[in-house]
Amino acid sequence: MKEPAGKLKVGLVSPYAWTSAWGVNRHIAGLATALAAKGHDVSVIAPSEERVEVRSARKRAKAARRTAKGTRKLATAQGARSASPAVPTLFAEDSSAFKLIKIAGTFRFPYSESLANLALPLEVTEQVKELLKRECFDILHVHEPYPPSLSFTALRLAHCPTVATFHTSGERFLSYQLMRPVVERFLARLDGRICTSHNTRRIVSSYFPGDYVVIGSGVDTGRFLVAEEARSGQDRPLVVFAAWSEPRKGVGLLARTIRLLPEDVPPFELAVVGGEEVAWRGRLLIPRRLRDRIHWAGVIGRKELDKEYQRAAVLCAPYAASSLASSVLEAMASGVAVIVPGQGGIKELVREGGEGLLLDHPYTYNLAASLVDLLHEGRERRSLGAAAARRAARYSWENVTPQIEEAYQKAYRRRRRTRPARSAIEPARAGDTILADLHMHTNFSSDCATTPEELLAGCKESGLEAIAITDHNTIAGALEVARLAPENIQVIIGEEIKTREGEIIGLYLTEEIPKGLTAEETIALIKKQGGLVYVPHPFDPLHLTPTYELLARNAADIDILEVYNPRITFTAFNEKARRLARKYDIPGGAGSDCHVVQGIGTAMLSLIKFSSPHELLASLREADIIRSSKSPLYLHSLKLLKNSRSTAGTGK
Repeated sequence: MKEPAGKLKVGLVSPYAWTSAWGVNRHIAGLATALAAKGHDVSVIAPSEERVEVRSARKRAKAARRTAKGTRKLATAQGARSASPAVPTLFAEDSSAFKLIKIAGTFRFPYSESLANLALPLEVTEQVKELLKRECFDILHVHEPYPPSLSFTALRLAHCPTVATFHTSGERFLSYQLMRPVVERFLARLDGRICTSHNTRRIVSSYFPGDYVVIGSGVDTGRFLVAEEARSGQDRPLVVFAAWSEPRKGVGLLARTIRLLPEDVPPFELAVVGGEEVAWRGRLLIPRRLRDRIHWAGVIGRKELDKEYQRAAVLCAPYAASSLASSVLEAMASGVAVIVPGQGGIKELVREGGEGLLLDHPYTYNLAASLVDLLHEGRERRSLGAAAARRAARYSWENVTPQIEEAYQKAYRRRRRTRPARSAIEPARAGDTILADLHMHTNFSSDCATTPEELLAGCKESGLEAIAITDHNTIAGALEVARLAPENIQVIIGEEIKTREGEIIGLYLTEEIPKGLTAEETIALIKKQGGLVYVPHPFDPLHLTPTYELLARNAADIDILEVYNPRITFTAFNEKARRLARKYDIPGGAGSDCHVVQGIGTAMLSLIKFSSPHELLASLREADIIRSSKSPLYLHSLKLLKNSRSTAGTGK
């Protein structure tokens, strides 16, 4: 097993198609590049949108024709650039640092501030299932795991430690309102929770309590750093208006803001990023009285924007949400003064009067006033830009990546610390196999009427050579069976202990452990005796079982997880246990949990012959489970019938 301090194989899952170059995907691309630079094996998993690409190309061609028609009379060197508006479809980063895996079959749907890809079709689930099985990630990092996105599908199917990053609060999502109970159940599987802002943590934790850590978005400061001399001498400062999350709404705000500007506003150049549909309206946005002061630079795309930051003076992002922090940070890292909303998580990047200006409602009047102030006061604009660059340095990937790595290592340490190999078994016995049952009861349990003699007779008939007697809250039954057992049957002294949070079995015990302790206290006492911690029938509502969160929190100390119990009413609970065992690399166990003689042999393990706890764990890695076709309802009925007869016979 890989040591926790080693390099990890990480899968980063985005709910948005990789053609979307804003917000969450900017963060994922930067994180993937930073992790790969530190030696991790990184893959990015995102929805595929081949069909959308075709429609998008048609839209671009149509917009280009409109632009050409509307700006024919205004053709200039700068105007030529506006004749080829482009939707940002590619990242500027070199994606050769990480592997990009696309999942086909999703379809787009309006999703809060953006367009997400829904992962509803069955073929999407099958692709993700096969991918996770093939890649065997050490850590799966899902972003925005709200249903029914690809991130939520990956979380649901994950069988490795999982970390989630919440960029937005999610309460605006329709799926959040309709599927909140489902979301709550699956978020409980997370091994780490990250929020990109304190505002997001405050809202998300109020709905889904848990241990959240705030780690802001990152930015490549070295790539965007611009010397102030590059902007000096500009007679028309470039103002970039961002319509990332609300393209149509943003353009309307821009039009209203421009009409509020006074006639004596200093000349400036205006560029819009985030929406191709405004290109042909550019001329109409600017009133006649301001056309000699405002030069329409047109719409710029993702690749162009990186270059424009080098000469931009102001970034207006009135609808920037916390999920768009990466894009705002790029402008700040370039030394651009920013104007952003005064509420939500994005305001945590900017201090009023420190690195930029914060907007209050109504945005139109405040944006116009803020823009006029920055255009008139060149010294203040440059001061804010310099402060913004210093602030962005705190969010460099060099500072952010170690924090995320720490979250990965914390989640990864939940897996089993040691993994005994086959070589741990005595070579002389390596070829011998026996049948074993690790979960059995006698009449020393209050709900069982099977005597030790009857139990041993049933074991002999079934061919069992190793059995674990796990009576409820006592080891007396196990000691009695061990005393009566023939030499060819190995008896493991065990106890099924009722803790405050559920039942836990201790194997290879020498002393009885009292009931009523916490699960952690019980586990510690089992370990103190050199025993093995065995979790029986997890997730079965008919038994008192620890919660998923408790099992995940203590996974590194769980030696065996019962992945097959014939008395489980629904086989789905056994499957859920298998996924949990696979996720945390816990050896899977099986036991009949027999309370009647007829239950003996309904679940057996074919194991390499063992003689110690360490050898048992090594043998379980290669064990085969032998199942019986007896109905759980039949076994439960026999148990109730025999117990009722036993109670009647004693007169109790």
